[in-house]
Amino acid sequence: MLVIVGFTLLFLEFFVFPGVNVVGIAGFLCVGAAIYIAYARVGALAGHLTLVGIAVGGFVVTWYALRAKTWKRLQLEASVDSTVEGVDPLIREGDTGVCVGRLAPTGKIRVGEIVVEAQSQGGYVAANSEVVVLKVYKNKVIVKLKTE
Repeated sequence: MLVIVGFTLLFLEFFVFPGVNVVGIAGFLCVGAAIYIAYARVGALAGHLTLVGIAVGGFVVTWYALRAKTWKRLQLEASVDSTVEGVDPLIREGDTGVCVGRLAPTGKIRVGEIVVEAQSQGGYVAANSEVVVLKVYKNKVIVKLKTE
């Protein structure tokens, strides 16, 4: 029973709680206790058989885990092919717009009929304030108050 508990704890250490180390140490202690009990209570022959069985079992489990097919069944095969929706190319530096809501420091602005995500250069900007586009990035624009 200690061997099964030990191998289960070692499995959990490697696959569920990597880096915790407490579970792995407990697994090694269980396996070590199983070997000790086999030698101390049952005899040398049982101890040798337990030790060889654990070594062979550990080798088989390690060999099976390191095969490529084992990990192919567990790995995620989906790929991300989407992109960030960019800012409309009609928006240029120097354009003026109106804040749809407040910019604290980010929010939405309307430039003509186009609504885009914007970030204020100077911090908080009240709703319905006129702003000037300073810089256009792929996913947002940098703006400042028109009065500045």
